[in-house]
Amino acid sequence: MESDNGGTAQTPPNKFASALQAWSEIDLPNLQKKLDEQGLEIKREQKSSLVSRKNLAAKTREFKKLPDPEKLESLKSLLKLYQNENDSLTTKRTNVEKYFFSFYRVMAEAPDPRPLLEASLASVISSSEAETYKKEISDLKDELARRADYDQLKQRMLDSEQKAAETLGAKLTAKDDEYKALIDEKESNWQEKEKGLRDQLASAKHTIEELRTSKEVTELQLSSQSSGAVPADSAAVLAELEMATRDAEFSKKRAIELENRNENLRRELSMSKSKLDAGDFQKESTQKMFELESENARALATLSQVRSKLQDAQKHLRDKSELYERQTNQLAVEVRGLKARLEATNDYDELKQELHILRQLEFGTGDDENESGSPEFDSLLMQRNRALTKELADMRAQHDGLVETIQRLEQAAQNTSTELHHAHSINRKLERDLQEAVEAHRFNDNASMISGVSRFTGMTRGTASSDEPQSILPIVTKQRDRFRDRCTELEEEVRKQTAVIGEYKRQVRQLKNDNEELYERTRYLASNGTSGSGRRVFQPKPNMDLENNPYRQSYESKLHPIEQFRMQEQERISSRLSPAERLFISLTRAVLATRATRMLFLIYCVGLHCVVMIVTIYAMSLNTTMLPEVGLNSSTGGVANGLSGKSVMHLIFFAFIAVAIAYGYLSLNTHKMADETNKHPHQDELIVDIGGKKVPWSSVNKPHTRILDADKHKPVPNPDTFPDIEPDAKKREEQLAAERRKNN
Repeated sequence: MESDNGGTAQTPPNKFASALQAWSEIDLPNLQKKLDEQGLEIKREQKSSLVSRKNLAAKTREFKKLPDPEKLESLKSLLKLYQNENDSLTTKRTNVEKYFFSFYRVMAEAPDPRPLLEASLASVISSSEAETYKKEISDLKDELARRADYDQLKQRMLDSEQKAAETLGAKLTAKDDEYKALIDEKESNWQEKEKGLRDQLASAKHTIEELRTSKEVTELQLSSQSSGAVPADSAAVLAELEMATRDAEFSKKRAIELENRNENLRRELSMSKSKLDAGDFQKESTQKMFELESENARALATLSQVRSKLQDAQKHLRDKSELYERQTNQLAVEVRGLKARLEATNDYDELKQELHILRQLEFGTGDDENESGSPEFDSLLMQRNRALTKELADMRAQHDGLVETIQRLEQAAQNTSTELHHAHSINRKLERDLQEAVEAHRFNDNASMISGVSRFTGMTRGTASSDEPQSILPIVTKQRDRFRDRCTELEEEVRKQTAVIGEYKRQVRQLKNDNEELYERTRYLASNGTSGSGRRVFQPKPNMDLENNPYRQSYESKLHPIEQFRMQEQERISSRLSPAERLFISLTRAVLATRATRMLFLIYCVGLHCVVMIVTIYAMSLNTTMLPEVGLNSSTGGVANGLSGKSVMHLIFFAFIAVAIAYGYLSLNTHKMADETNKHPHQDELIVDIGGKKVPWSSVNKPHTRILDADKHKPVPNPDTFPDIEPDAKKREEQLAAERRKNN
């Protein structure tokens, strides 16, 4: 039964989950937005279709009014209008079918939301009632937990009533026994008292007898001994002593009996006290037991309530976990879809990079640059730079003027177009008025409008009265003709303005290309003018005019990607050098820039060494001449003066060797550091692809080297060497394709 219930309970959530998945895939807000856009588009198309059909109807009526020779001429235009209208209707029908099938494809598998919404509404109502019931149940459970010891209290009350009755009976029995014992005790006391009184009476009688006897004896003694009184007194004393002795014995006997009775009573009293203590302890134990039972019952009720709350919490957690699991499954499905989409578009970056490289590959082929320049090359470059700068300024001024002219012409064209639209609207209004007038006069529109009007006015003129107002139809017709002529003139002016604007745009594009070429040449001249000078110590000072030029971005976007990468790598490596190394590299580049500077540096080093050696030899000669002649001759044997010439020659020879070694070491270090500055970290193993050819990086790294074709070792000039050559990527691709076909 539980499995059946579980199965029936799991069916609605599955339906809800499938419906939720389906409607989440439908994405109703975006679908509504798309339908709104499509509806607006259909509405616009309806309006445009209505306007076009009205225009077509007007053209058809005009065609019917034309004479037969003119109908043949305007038939082609009318057929073209009908064909255009047919094409537009076909396009609209295709769009509507596409919109319908796209909507149907989305909504075909969607479940009916009505039963699900009804079930949801019922569940919401039942959930609200269930919340009330749950609250009542929780209150009742709390009340039940507080009154969990009701049965124990009731049983305890019954037990206490029964025990009270038993206790009352026991107390009555004990009281009865007590009274019986008291009565028995009193009876025994009375009997003992009676017995004692009887004994006393007997003793008194005996005493009386003895006293009587003693009296008699005394009397006899008195009679016999009349003279003596002491023996009578002694007899009385003896009698009293005997009575006192008997009383003492009786009292002693009575005391012994009382002691025995007191011991019995004390024993009974201790036994009754022990019984009373045992009863109190039992009562206290029973009370404690009842209290513990009630606490146990309350604890059991609280435990059952906590268990029910725990079960509710576990059920709530299970529902939450199922909800989270469904959401996780939905997210997993979305993630799988996104992963599939990502896998389908994983080559996006590569295609983007290839497209960027193809866009930037725009430099063509050319000859090598002549490295040996004339001495006046720098001055010629400066003059050419100034001329190009002046030309660039003129071109900028012309460009600004052309831009203003184009804006003015565009504004005039816009105004003309506005007037033309206004004239068209007035023309359409007049045509509608004319049509209404013709229909009002019941005119047969097989002939032209003017002839029809003339016939109509001729017929009506003979039958109408003299005071009838003339028709305004010829006036309106003439005004319409004037409007048509004016519209034709305006259209001709618009065509002329459009041609002028196109010419200006072509000139602007040409000026833009010329400006880009001038900017490229300016950059080249600026780089050549600053590369050979030794003014850059730490980093070259950028030319602000070139950096802020609007054509800088266009020029850099057309650079070869390998050249851009080489420039970035050179800047990165230069930025990693210390200031001392930059200063040393700048000085060495300034020294080794030209042959003249190298020769001057060599002459300077040789002259400096010669001066140092001459000063050293002169100082040594002064020191030797200052020595005493006798001491010198005696120490050297007279050959000191003869060795001075050889020493000088040896020193000069060693000085030249040192200068040559220093110059060679300096040149070697300079070229090595320059190569390290320009070299890519992975230059040896880097191969780049240029025009479908695998080219090593070492052949394109330096600015004045030649790129060798890796297949046939054909020289391809470096793009950085000849910036004056106009890029022609299409021609280069055709040449490369021809070379590949020839090689194949």
